Amino acid sequence: MADKDDFDKHIKMDIRHAYACNSCEDVFAMKPEQTIVAAGFVMIGLALVYTLFHGPGYDGLPVSINALPAQGAMQSQHFITPDMKRGFVSAGAQLYEGHWQGLEALHLTDELKKKLGLPMSLDGLLIDEVTLRSAVSGLLAGDVLVAVNGRAVVTLKDLVRESRKLKNRDNASLTVIRKGASMNFTLRGDGPLGFAQVETAPMIRPGAIMPHPYRGECTRCHPIGATGHIVPDPGGVILPPPPIRAGAALAHRDRGPCAVCHLIIN
Repeated sequence: MADKDDFDKHIKMDIRHAYACNSCEDVFAMKPEQTIVAAGFVMIGLALVYTLFHGPGYDGLPVSINALPAQGAMQSQHFITPDMKRGFVSAGAQLYEGHWQGLEALHLTDELKKKLGLPMSLDGLLIDEVTLRSAVSGLLAGDVLVAVNGRAVVTLKDLVRESRKLKNRDNASLTVIRKGASMNFTLRGDGPLGFAQVETAPMIRPGAIMPHPYRGECTRCHPIGATGHIVPDPGGVILPPPPIRAGAALAHRDRGPCAVCHLIIN
């Protein structure tokens, strides 16, 4: 059996790095003499995909990813069919982020621990954004949430479970790790706290190029389709507030200190 080095010797590229693949962990399981033939099939497949998405018969609708029956070494390859108008969401898709009273939490993966210089032994949820009541409570982006009301949270499911117990209360104790120190904060709501909401990674189009080191199935984290985003994204076309001169008269109702939104010119 050829290993990855043998495959690279003949193909000269990692297909999973150049093109997205929803289940290609077995693509290297072939003999050296099969690789040239496999390369031919890859090129034919790419041509078919291009025709499907750019040819005269393509109607612009989202398409789904479906698995071919197992056929030896090529059992993990997929084909694309334009038969689903609402995209595809795997029943086993993993949760990606959670939201609760203004905090956004992610799984603290080994990759994130390395990038942020955190101990590999640390378990919890990375708070990567705070707004609303979470910001008022004193939480900061970069904190690692390790407990809610004294009960450990390691996964997003833990966060949902513990927050459900507090959904009718107006406060909760959150324990975080910040710069190696354990700190406690009280999260207070304007009313009942409710419970955390979770979601998968964003929807991606079939054939999207992978921007991250993970090279497993795209469907493990992402829904596949073209219905998950507004095009164009309003967040990308709304311009920032213009600069204003110091002492300028308000052009709108009072929304707080002008410097919060505007660059002040003397």
